Amino acid sequence: MVSLSLRFCSLLALVPLAAVGSVIPRADTYDYIVVGGGSAGSIIASRLSENSSVSILVIEGGPSHEGEVDLTIPYVYPRTFRSRFDWNYTTVPQPNLGNRPGIYLRGHVLGGSSSINGMTLNRAPASDWDKIASYTGDSSFRWEAILPYIKKNEGFNRPPNTPEYANTYDPAVHGFNADKIGNTLVTDGNWISQPALQAATEVGINYVRDVNGGLPVGISWQQFSTKDGSRSSAATAYLNAGILSSRSNLKVLLNTFVTRLLPVSRTDLRFTTVEYKDASGNIVTVSARREVIISAGVMSTPIILMRSGLGPRAHLQANNITTILDIPAVGQNLQDRCGAAAVWRVNATDTDDDIDRDPAVFNRWLNQWNQDHTGRLTQMSYRQMIFGRVPNNASIFTGGFQDPSSGPTCPHYELYPANKWTSPTTPQPATGNFVSMNIFVSASNVRGTVTLDPTNPLTGNPVIDPKYLSSEWDRYVMRDAVRTSVRYFNAPAWKKWNATPVFDTAILNSDAALDAWISSSAFGGVHGVGTARMGPANSPAGQDVVAPNFKVKGVSGLRIADTSVFPFVINGHTMGATYAIAEKVSDLIKSGN
Repeated sequence: MVSLSLRFCSLLALVPLAAVGSVIPRADTYDYIVVGGGSAGSIIASRLSENSSVSILVIEGGPSHEGEVDLTIPYVYPRTFRSRFDWNYTTVPQPNLGNRPGIYLRGHVLGGSSSINGMTLNRAPASDWDKIASYTGDSSFRWEAILPYIKKNEGFNRPPNTPEYANTYDPAVHGFNADKIGNTLVTDGNWISQPALQAATEVGINYVRDVNGGLPVGISWQQFSTKDGSRSSAATAYLNAGILSSRSNLKVLLNTFVTRLLPVSRTDLRFTTVEYKDASGNIVTVSARREVIISAGVMSTPIILMRSGLGPRAHLQANNITTILDIPAVGQNLQDRCGAAAVWRVNATDTDDDIDRDPAVFNRWLNQWNQDHTGRLTQMSYRQMIFGRVPNNASIFTGGFQDPSSGPTCPHYELYPANKWTSPTTPQPATGNFVSMNIFVSASNVRGTVTLDPTNPLTGNPVIDPKYLSSEWDRYVMRDAVRTSVRYFNAPAWKKWNATPVFDTAILNSDAALDAWISSSAFGGVHGVGTARMGPANSPAGQDVVAPNFKVKGVSGLRIADTSVFPFVINGHTMGATYAIAEKVSDLIKSGN
């Protein structure tokens, strides 16, 4: 049961103010400083603190996750969006999304986005990891080398031993560590699983035993980071109250805004000092004897680097920041997955729609959850997911166009049916029962940017331009995914439920009409990578930001470990892949590499 009281003898809460005050020297020194207590930072700090002879400081911009019901009950996770647990970022207006600015969700809380997201736990296909290994020239990123790190932080919960769930996972690719991050299938016997699986067979979508087995193309059972009916995050597993109270060598600063990192001098580029704003608005510094690890996320990491004088020289000069090292790749190469939701009305009565619109129904399920952490609030309305590819003979491939995916076993798009209305761009009707298809372009070839706010470069939010759907490839994939979704819901399995689209299917007859529908319905802001991307150890200066050992090139004492380092878009939800690199970085640091 969630406790509404907090007792952290090792958490120091610092609430930053907007004003910048005077610089106050601080004598605090730690062996390691982790900037960002999110999906990667929580794991790295916890792993390093297993050695009681080293000291670790975590600086987290948001509050604690402990005692927060909205961060604990799986079903209510959308309540955390645009809340105090979210950085509340937005993109610049996107021409291919009807010139709408997009919401960009990033966790502003211990555990980062693993504390607010929809809990889908993917690791990326094996070919994605093999592509990273090939690009960096480092075989330790190959799938078979990464799999042990994936297992290391996983506490897989076996589904019921019944015929319905007999072939829903592969134990060979899972870890069963009870004290680590939970991984669970939704096995509640809800009506939607039968037509969801049968329709896939009817339209020729193959069944995949385990979505996380490295070969995800097809339909499979979705896996979620939940445990015992509650969210399981990087924070609940690695920076929980028990760990923090028992390790005197591990300290966490909450609600603390990191402004920049400082080198020893202009000629000695050892980054040993972190500057942050304290509760009184004073600028405070703290030092690391060994390393500073930045795990602030795909948006904040490049901003911290640029404020520290590490980034594209022209952009830094334009924002009156002294260039310490010209790194053109910082803030560039942003790749994200653009999504949309298409909705069908059904005659099923056991959808989750009334939970969202009828307080009495919600409270009935809430009472059950409060009693024993069971019932409908332990799930998120999803049970299966489909990864697909455009056909090999698709017209887009004519003229020598190169498939940007990591290979023939890598998906181009992702689909997952929901047991309710999920469109974020159209309000839910007051009555009726619905199912939705959530659609994402995966293997994008678009690259956007993250830059400083010219009106407030030192403390302002990042300027985010993902350039959604700005390539013909991304638009083609989105069209194909929408048309595949319609074929799927036209399958005989859905006839019993009278699945009827709430949108005009005439849009399917014209690419221009379909593009217009997508432009009005699409959204993003979920799975960004690449803004401090990794490259080969010997790549030209500034082409990449970090080497395969996650160290920032051209300086010392500084590593980056979060989704910003992935050189290519991850073809799946990024949380699981982030956990894997966090475990890998922890081992690298422990071994002195």
